Amino acid sequence: MARIAPIDPAGGEARDLLDQVRSQMGFVPGLMRVLAHSPAALAGYLALRDALARGVLPVQLRERIGIAVAATNQCDACLTSHTRYGRDAGLADDELDAARRLASADPASAAALGFAHALLETHGHVADADITAVRGAGFDDAAIVEIAAAVAWNMFANLVNNLAQPPGPGAPQRGTSTQ
Repeated sequence: MARIAPIDPAGGEARDLLDQVRSQMGFVPGLMRVLAHSPAALAGYLALRDALARGVLPVQLRERIGIAVAATNQCDACLTSHTRYGRDAGLADDELDAARRLASADPASAAALGFAHALLETHGHVADADITAVRGAGFDDAAIVEIAAAVAWNMFANLVNNLAQPPGPGAPQRGTSTQ
């Protein structure tokens, strides 16, 4: 059983936001139904998602970052979703697998994932060498800030999913017995 159950509010701001998600995606992911407990949290999550979609990072890199962050944070729900979205964005299976290891055959993507890893490991206190490396791979300050924003956005989703422990298809939840 989920610690924080996904909801379908009958009305109000959360209902309106979920209706927008449904019209965009054709369904409402469980995470967003958990976030609906707080319309402010849901609105913030969606606003950052939409802003990053208009940013400088290509969708394939954003999905690689989502996969890498979810794998790092052991968020199975997000890992499954970003793997599907990455595949839909044209990433090959070997690149999806590499992203789970914070790697890529593409040098620029590998540098961005290395930088994302440094952000996660140091809580943002990256070394000058990390900045130099990501800049050397062709990322300007706008892209560097967006990498940080993508890490934070995915981190937020991972935290909420791991907190809520939504039920998975046939899998026991962390912290529960399989007996």
